Amino acid sequence: MKRVLFIAALALFSAGAAGATVQVDDASFYLRLARSVESFGAVFREVNTTFVDEVDPEDLVEVGIDAMLRHLDPYSTYMKLDETEDLDMLSTGSYVGFGISVGRRDSILTVIDVRQSGPAMNAGIRIGDQLIAIDAIRTDTLWPQGLRPISRGVAGSTAKLFILRGDRPDTLTFLVARADLPVETVGHVELLPGDIGYVRLARFARGTGLALRKALRGLQDQTDLKGFILDLRDNPGGLLDAAVDVVELFVPRSSVIVTTRGRGGEDRHRYVSNEDPIEPTLPLAVLINEHSASASEIVAGAIQDLDRGIIIGKRSFGKGLVQTVVPLPNEASLKLTTSRYYTPSGRSIQKIDYRTNRPMMTEAGAAISGVASVRNTYKTINGRSVAELRGIDPDSTVTDSILPATLAYLDQQNVFGRFATNYTADLDSLPASFTADKGLIERFVQFVDTLPAHKRSPFLADLAAARKRALTNGWTAASLKGLEQAERSLEKEISRTIRQKQTLVFERLEQEIRARFGTDEIRQSRALRSDPMVSTAKIILISPKYQLILASQVPSDQ
Repeated sequence: MKRVLFIAALALFSAGAAGATVQVDDASFYLRLARSVESFGAVFREVNTTFVDEVDPEDLVEVGIDAMLRHLDPYSTYMKLDETEDLDMLSTGSYVGFGISVGRRDSILTVIDVRQSGPAMNAGIRIGDQLIAIDAIRTDTLWPQGLRPISRGVAGSTAKLFILRGDRPDTLTFLVARADLPVETVGHVELLPGDIGYVRLARFARGTGLALRKALRGLQDQTDLKGFILDLRDNPGGLLDAAVDVVELFVPRSSVIVTTRGRGGEDRHRYVSNEDPIEPTLPLAVLINEHSASASEIVAGAIQDLDRGIIIGKRSFGKGLVQTVVPLPNEASLKLTTSRYYTPSGRSIQKIDYRTNRPMMTEAGAAISGVASVRNTYKTINGRSVAELRGIDPDSTVTDSILPATLAYLDQQNVFGRFATNYTADLDSLPASFTADKGLIERFVQFVDTLPAHKRSPFLADLAAARKRALTNGWTAASLKGLEQAERSLEKEISRTIRQKQTLVFERLEQEIRARFGTDEIRQSRALRSDPMVSTAKIILISPKYQLILASQVPSDQ
């Protein structure tokens, strides 16, 4: 019976392939397709009927599908019903949950943000809390995506969340009711000094354009804006339509925003602005970094190519591929890369050729894997040269951190966050008079001194490892002493840097401590004060340099 069912499945597959629209020059395509399916079927049949151990045919097929899609690119995936939640959330604009965002911190699932007035915040859960279990299911070792099937459910249903908070020895228990929550696409809105509006977009989902329009109107109601900053840093993308909606707010009607091309290079769709912009001339800066991808790059690329604004920050991720979700039998879905997208000037920003797992262009500019043999030159509306096949290059390159290397490493290792969680663990609220002082700095220095070497400095970790190897290999006492002295010297240097840069340390500690009694917006708002990208954008937006960049053939800082 299994064989009959499988042959029927192959027949359906072949019929589906025959009905598909495939443009190929090779007349033997369908013959090779049929042979491939026949070979797969023969192997599948033999494994299921003669392998030494009993196997599950459904599991085998899923393994085969996953391997096939991994061979294509990282974005083509096979999803069962319970794995389509992220797509559903983006397309519907809402989800059912507790109102928390989680991430791995120190290898433990940790709350990194709480929804303002959401179920978790109302129950007393804070940023920095370690999520140990939900009801009877252990969660501390999970990755963030592994939490979704547990946290989602029916609106109004409750669950017990078991929390560890800092150095407290007890386990905290919170009863939290799930709620139907809108997806927050606008992460932070603020009117900055100098009448500069600022909005950070966290993702692109259904309703993102409307949410940004509302945020921008709110800023306009407060003052006559002199400029606007759209922050797309760390935004991984989302829906292409949402990116188009965002660009429409700023560019002239009938402007080409993005074009997608499928197999063979034919245009699949050209997205054009169908509305009059609400801000056609307001000086605009878009902030990007190496984690700005996909829909974020569509927005940045359109704004740059149409010379509607300036791009500030670091070169973006370089994802120029579009995925289509195809319904499959048995309530499964296939998310498949079906086209590439191109900015208004006609350039692709896709950085990696996944057929070769190499950059789309070599260092010398020679093309690989089917890309044109010479790097093409693309021009913005005003004639500025823009590069292809490597993400979006900013018009002004600026780092997004002002911390020296020693403090930046501590920040990457979540040391400021861990200290803040420990410091506030026994506090029900933060005193109104709280401010960072020298006493807090000394407590922070002592805290850092207790951390393992790899949490304090990569160089300290290397020295500690070298000393252990030297001890194992029987080095002389003098040599071991030299390594120990080097370790102590570096430890003192770390403490000295914290004290010397105490103004920066004060600010980071205040951000983290205050965030424990609110949302991540508190941290973001305080961080804007000293954010180098924001500071650069504010200066350029109100200076003659803004128009010079948009009219220049070469970016001003290159």
